[in-house]
Amino acid sequence: MRLRAQITIDIEAADFLEAADHQRQLETILGQVKKNYMQAALQLRERRQRAASRAIAPKAPLKHYTGKLSAYADRG
Repeated sequence: MRLRAQITIDIEAADFLEAADHQRQLETILGQVKKNYMQAALQLRERRQRAASRAIAPKAPLKHYTGKLSAYADRG
């Protein structure tokens, strides 16, 4: 059986210097983890803030252009 363990930490950093400090701390922790799990790896990625959500206008009812016929009176 193969397992993958993942630890997720969201970090707020004011600038690249502060981010580098966090990276050094994480690399120290990784060194401790590697004593038991040699294949452990660290991935540090920048995440962009999402833009503030915009109000979405309500959708208009769908218009069906195919298959809809006019009603005709029967001349029987």
